[in-house]
Amino acid sequence: MDLYDSDIKFEPLTGTRVESGGYRGHQGVRQYFEEVDEVWDEVRSVASEITTTGDEVVVFGHCSIRGKASEIETDSPCSWVITVQEGKITRHRVYLTSSEALEAAGLRE
Repeated sequence: MDLYDSDIKFEPLTGTRVESGGYRGHQGVRQYFEEVDEVWDEVRSVASEITTTGDEVVVFGHCSIRGKASEIETDSPCSWVITVQEGKITRHRVYLTSSEALEAAGLRE
């Protein structure tokens, strides 16, 4: 939590608040990870490439997960756009494709 601004806007791909715009603040991020812990036995995000533009850090990689109940494992590409201001992460967004992340960061492939 030390890296996140106290008013962080966290927008993951899954979770109970995805449809309503994501999670807000430290408590919101904690709630998201509590939800993750209930559903997933393992979640591993792996970065393969990182680029920056202004306040945005764009991370390309993949996420491996394993369900608790199903024990099904998946490994999917995903990308993150992380906004950093005054040394704190103020917004953290997750995308299914690198194209979506680049567009969100104002970049083109």
